[in-house]
Amino acid sequence: MTGRLLRGMVVFSLMVTMWRGPAFAQETSEPSTSAPQEKAEEKVDLLLSGHLIGLFPQDNDIYIGGNRILYTDVRGTIGAGIKFDIYPWFTKNIVGAEIEVFGLGGSVRAPRTSSGSGTTQAQGSLIAITTMYNLMLRYPGETVQPYIGVGAGTSTGILHSVNITSGNVGLTGSSGDFAFAYQFLGGVRTFVTKKLFLFGEYKYFVTKYSWDSEDASNQRVKLDFQAHIVSGGIGWSF
Repeated sequence: MTGRLLRGMVVFSLMVTMWRGPAFAQETSEPSTSAPQEKAEEKVDLLLSGHLIGLFPQDNDIYIGGNRILYTDVRGTIGAGIKFDIYPWFTKNIVGAEIEVFGLGGSVRAPRTSSGSGTTQAQGSLIAITTMYNLMLRYPGETVQPYIGVGAGTSTGILHSVNITSGNVGLTGSSGDFAFAYQFLGGVRTFVTKKLFLFGEYKYFVTKYSWDSEDASNQRVKLDFQAHIVSGGIGWSF
């Protein structure tokens, strides 16, 4: 009787051990709550966009050999451009850099006036091709992203179909100039999908052109070019 009882206790102990074993093994296989978290994703936002430009120049006097022609009217037409933005992760995708290239056209006019020093008048067409490098600050919203920026660069101004008279000096032909330019800008992007966005932008653009004349008088034509530029376009986020 005692032998049977002893054998029964041994069998019961083995059954308990076999039942507890898998549960213990499964418990030890659970991941530790103290494991380090994964490193945050280092993401760079890249934006490529194209836009159409409306140009609203300020009226500025044109100078010929240091003599000012009054009542100069600089009129603008439409233009177009392309831009590329990058917002790196270490600025939390808030501060970025932008490079843009745009072209625009316009005309330069001054009415015919007569005085004791002679007759003055001006007619010509202006083409400007500009490359700007902008420092940008934005709100990185998922749908709406307002932004501001400031930039500097270079502008090539081509004055052609020229017919300018200042006293006894008459200028015709065409000429080009490579000048420093700067601007201030602000706008807003609106994402219509996760990648596709529309945007509108305003910028105040300033440069100073100085053209050489083609005749023997060697007179220089100078124009302080300042313009309000409004643009709108479409872009893609990579």
